[in-house]
Amino acid sequence: MNVVIFKFNHLGDNVVFVPVVQALRRLHPDWNLTLLTTPGEAALYGGPYAPQRICTYSKHGFDKAYRRPWVLARWLLRVRAAQPDACLISFDQATMAHLIAKHSGARVRVGGNLQHIRVAGSLTTEVALPADACPASWHWEMARALAGALGTQSDWPDTAPAPDLSHLAGPAGGEPPTRRRIVVHAGASRYLNQWPRERFAAVASSLARDHEVVWITHGGTTGEAPAGTLPAPVKTLHELASWIAPSSLFLGNNSGPMHLANALGCPGVVVTGPSAPGWNPYWHRDRWTVLRHPNLACSPCERPNKALEGCANVESPMACLAYWTPERVEVACRSRLLTAQGGNL
Repeated sequence: MNVVIFKFNHLGDNVVFVPVVQALRRLHPDWNLTLLTTPGEAALYGGPYAPQRICTYSKHGFDKAYRRPWVLARWLLRVRAAQPDACLISFDQATMAHLIAKHSGARVRVGGNLQHIRVAGSLTTEVALPADACPASWHWEMARALAGALGTQSDWPDTAPAPDLSHLAGPAGGEPPTRRRIVVHAGASRYLNQWPRERFAAVASSLARDHEVVWITHGGTTGEAPAGTLPAPVKTLHELASWIAPSSLFLGNNSGPMHLANALGCPGVVVTGPSAPGWNPYWHRDRWTVLRHPNLACSPCERPNKALEGCANVESPMACLAYWTPERVEVACRSRLLTAQGGNL
């Protein structure tokens, strides 16, 4: 059985998709999986349950390939060469993925349609957003539908397990910590999810008085590491994961690194603004503190089926994030550390 999987997107979107690929490989080792994804995220899919083939391209370049017929033709030929029996198209894929899947020769094409794609007949089975509105659940239900369409649904587990990312959590981040380590990632791919860097810095410097605080410098993080913290310039997922995995706490925005930390089993505190609740940490929920404004009428304003382009709160812009002072976030971090240590500080 040959299956082509479309997943061009950013880090967090891929982290919550990894269990699908790993489950397909584990339950159906005789299937040949070809994964199409972005270069920076391809490393997520390594390890013992890696797909047989991974093809990478930038999300923007792939999504806009219809403007360059020669690129579209190359991708169509590449996918058809895999002779797919089935295609799995993640709900966040754009027109290109649906167009290529439709003309791939695959008789089974399963996926979601978050972006209201208007390629008629691109999906033979469309999976609706599940009741919990979690992307991880939606991916899992799509994979279940794929297994059912190929006659193996009875083998599919009820819920998505945390992905096995042990292949990423090696020693690239230096020696194991000698005292409790806190990793701070102050970046986010969208400014609407970005708690101010100076507030992260204030929390990090205060926590550094009695903890090892590592300040990750990649992605949306800007400026130098604040006083008392250990700067960690990372360039690869392996480096990022190896800093996070042995740590006692992760502090960050609702972002790709947050989802990576959650998948690795690291306890955490996440400062959340407009993000939909479905993007809360999906696994190990008892280890995480999600900071949301307790009673803001407009929050959360993000919806699974509508892109968020700006803050609609004219009277108090970004009140959902402004509510969280450094003092409140530090209290949440110390409380989470106390819980993780069984009350022993």
